[in-house]
Amino acid sequence: MLNTISQNNSEILFYYESRQNPNGDPGFENQPRLMPDDTILVTDVRIKRTIRDYARDNFNETIFVDYDSEGNAVTADERAKEILGNVENKDVDPLLELIKNTFDIPLFGALVTIRSKSKGGGDSQKLTGPTQFGLSRSVNKVNIINPSITTKFVGKIDTNKGKQSSTIGKFYSVEYALIKVHGAIVPKNLGRYFNNEDAFKRFSEKREKLFECLWYGTNNLVTRSKFPQRSILYIEIMYKNSVYNDLPILVKENDLLKNNGVASLIEHPFVFDNLITTVKERQNNIEKVKIAFCIDITEDVKNLINTLQNNGIIVEEIKC
Repeated sequence: MLNTISQNNSEILFYYESRQNPNGDPGFENQPRLMPDDTILVTDVRIKRTIRDYARDNFNETIFVDYDSEGNAVTADERAKEILGNVENKDVDPLLELIKNTFDIPLFGALVTIRSKSKGGGDSQKLTGPTQFGLSRSVNKVNIINPSITTKFVGKIDTNKGKQSSTIGKFYSVEYALIKVHGAIVPKNLGRYFNNEDAFKRFSEKREKLFECLWYGTNNLVTRSKFPQRSILYIEIMYKNSVYNDLPILVKENDLLKNNGVASLIEHPFVFDNLITTVKERQNNIEKVKIAFCIDITEDVKNLINTLQNNGIIVEEIKC
C-alpha cells in the first residue's frame, strides 16, 4: 500500500544566513551572483547540492549527480552504468532501477540515456522529480567584499633569486546575507512511477530525510567558500490537494532587514500575520504544518505555533 501521507503535496519556505559566498558564479571569478537591486541569487542547483552532499556524507547514500568512485567528473550515462552495471541485455527499466538505487533521483528526477533490452535503443529517459526549488534571493541588499589573498604555492620563478614568488589571488564574500528559499514537493511528478510500489516507497523514505539534509547540510558546509552559514527558519505546509505556490509571499520580512548594511539577524525579523490568516482560511485543505527555527527567533516562532494550534491547525515542531 502506498503511504497516503507521502502522497500529499508540500510547500517549503527556508531561510538561512551566510557571511561568505553562498553561490559563486564560475563565469565571473566565482563572485556572488549580484542582482541589479543589490540582492544576491542562489540557484536551485546549489540547494540540491547541499542536500545531496549531506545525504552522501552522513547517510552513506548513493548520489546520481556526483563524481564517480574515483572522484572524476563523468557523464550521466557513465554514472548510470557505474551504479547499475551493464543493463543492455537485461529486461529491466533503467530509470526505475536508478530510482531504487539512488538518493537524489526519487527526489529530484534525472535525464539519462542508457540502453536496455526492454527499452530497446538509447533514448533519453526523463523524470521531472517531485522535489523542486526555485531561484533563491537574499532578503537584504548585500555588501560584497574582495580581500586580497596570497599563496606560497602558485607563482612565477624569481630568476634573480631562483625562488618561486607568492601570487595575489582574488576572493569574494558578502558581509551578511539572509537567503530566502522556496520549494515544493509534488509526488505525482514521479509520473509513471507514482503507482509503482517500489519507486514510491523509495521516494517516501528519501522525503523523510529531506529536512535534515537541508537544515544540517546548510550548517555543516564548513568549506572555505561557505563557512559560516546557519539555518534560520523552516516552514513546510503539507496540503491534502493543491499547492498554492505563495508561501514566500505569506511570510514577510521586517523592513529593517532589507536595508543595505545590515550585518546580522535583527530582532523580530519575520512578520507572520498573513501566514496565520491564510492558513486559517485553508485549514480544511491542510494536513499539517512543520516548523523548525534557530534559537534567536524562539519567542516569535513559539507564538506562531501556539496561534496556529489554537485555531485547530496540526503543527509539528521539529527540534533542532
